[in-house]
Amino acid sequence: MAGALEKISKRVVDGAQPPTDGEVFVWDSLVKGFFVRIYATGRKVYGVKFRVKGRQRIHTIGVHGSPWTPEEARSAAIEVLRQAKAGEDPNALKRETRFSLTVADLIKLYLSEGPATKPTKRAISWTTDASNLNRHILPLIGKKDAGELTKAEAMRALADIEAGKTAKVEKTSLRGRARITGGAGIAKRTGAIAAAMYSWAMEHNHLSRPENPFAKRNQESGRVLARFMTTAEMRTFHTAISTLQSAGAISETFADAILLLMLTGARKTEILGLRWDEWNPGRNMLILPPERTKAGGKTGERRILLAPDATALLERRRMQQVTAGNSTPKSEYVFPSAKGDGHAVGLRRAFKKVCDEAGLRDFRIHDLRHSFASFAIADGASLFLTGKLLGHSSTRSTERYAHLADDPLVEAVARIGARLGS
Repeated sequence: MAGALEKISKRVVDGAQPPTDGEVFVWDSLVKGFFVRIYATGRKVYGVKFRVKGRQRIHTIGVHGSPWTPEEARSAAIEVLRQAKAGEDPNALKRETRFSLTVADLIKLYLSEGPATKPTKRAISWTTDASNLNRHILPLIGKKDAGELTKAEAMRALADIEAGKTAKVEKTSLRGRARITGGAGIAKRTGAIAAAMYSWAMEHNHLSRPENPFAKRNQESGRVLARFMTTAEMRTFHTAISTLQSAGAISETFADAILLLMLTGARKTEILGLRWDEWNPGRNMLILPPERTKAGGKTGERRILLAPDATALLERRRMQQVTAGNSTPKSEYVFPSAKGDGHAVGLRRAFKKVCDEAGLRDFRIHDLRHSFASFAIADGASLFLTGKLLGHSSTRSTERYAHLADDPLVEAVARIGARLGS
């Protein structure tokens, strides 16, 4: 836990560079034991080291940013040290008060302190968790005691989400609005997030209860089975994109985003948030920084090789965004928002229109990624190579495609049998 010693200020914390691996500490020169821990992912967490009854302890205060400024965190550290000097264990006191948390309190606790305990989890994943918990779980069961919540109450809340009881249109800015929807998919995802929140709270002694109220549904429903396109479906899907774009039913931005998803097997967030500086034409690949990829905390940057059609699509979009006499695109994003800054949003609605036009049922955006993998394996790619193409951090993620690897062998055996048979 060695590290630099200086007054911890906003300038110092904001300017501190993350290490290439592991973590580094900056110790405060004003309050002994007060520190900020900087992870390789860039996350910065305040804490304080103290001794109580002869034993050394560490108390996590919170992640740098609202509400934890250096001044607020230092004040919290001073209070922890005061309690320790009086012979009280601040960590034990913290656990005792949290056994009576409401679900609303638990959500705030999870979103504020959870990131410090899961440094490899991407910021965008925490944003998604916050959206689902605050928009669906909070209005339904936020006032209930988190430690006393029953499985029946948890399942009823998810059933209400599936029925659309939390659906609404929410104002996000002066002109912006977000359409909050329900449905089976949202209920399933929210249930998984709530289950993860409860598991975290129980693991870190924030809740004392024998079981996770959201776990049963999550285990019974299981993972949604991957849906793979056939070659004929892929052609029909491709035609549907062209038809809808020509008719003005979907924009060129969404049409191109869907096509690039098909051609790369990338995740939706990786493509919609794609920046021009992440495209390397000379090496014919996309190079995404760790914070932009799901497994970035384990695998580092993600390299996505581009097929000729994908390269042509990017070249066309770049030419469309470059103005006369200026070689820099008007937006930093390959798929910019039609209104204001940032990248395009709302791809799901355009994707649904394409699926309806193509006659595809129960097909999700993520199934484009599954289909990419199935075509790779059908063309002879090994599971290891397919995992590399998809950016998986371990072979376990690729094992769902193991049965597909047998298909070419079955066809080969059939051809051999036909030639050798009578």
